[in-house]
Amino acid sequence: MIKRIIFDLDNTLMLWKDEYIFALKNVLDELKVKYDQKELLKFDSAVVDYENHHYIYNKKDFVEFVNNYCDSNLPIDFVDKLIIEQGKCFEYDDRLVDTIEYLSKKYDLIILSNWFTNTQKLRLKGACLLKYFTIVSGGDERPLKPNLEAFSEAVKGFNISECLMVGDSLKNDIKPALELGMSAIWVTKEKDSNYKTIESIYELKNIL
Repeated sequence: MIKRIIFDLDNTLMLWKDEYIFALKNVLDELKVKYDQKELLKFDSAVVDYENHHYIYNKKDFVEFVNNYCDSNLPIDFVDKLIIEQGKCFEYDDRLVDTIEYLSKKYDLIILSNWFTNTQKLRLKGACLLKYFTIVSGGDERPLKPNLEAFSEAVKGFNISECLMVGDSLKNDIKPALELGMSAIWVTKEKDSNYKTIESIYELKNIL
């Protein structure tokens, strides 16, 4: 019997949109960094690529990685400014709020994200979703997914069989959860009989 649902956030509960690159642009402008469009995209790629080379998010390591990647000289407070600016990247979705509120009355809900915890809390709060989650766990607090340690932390206090992982990444969310013996639902438009799938998070209200 499922008692806890573990959600990924980006592109599972909340879409990460192309225009959110303006959060990065605003931070670079505030720091008076000179760049063109090509260099802006390179900064964006560096931010995304960090987790492919590191075990956990560490502010010092993150800034060093971006600086080496982009041949730049960003200060350490680049991270704090980015966390706050990205915290504004959300849209209110009353259908999503209704779905999560419904699930919260039946299950313990938590977030298992690879990004900085404070950004995700700010986004969830802005979208009127934060109050429904007992835990918001980011990649600056424990090993990044798909490391199994991340999932082991997420199930604490519950049996594996009582937990359900819901995410959009087969590599980061679904396969490691299944490897641990957890149930998992893949949010995808792909059709794959090897996995339980849904196309939209809203479907959870009908199946759980």
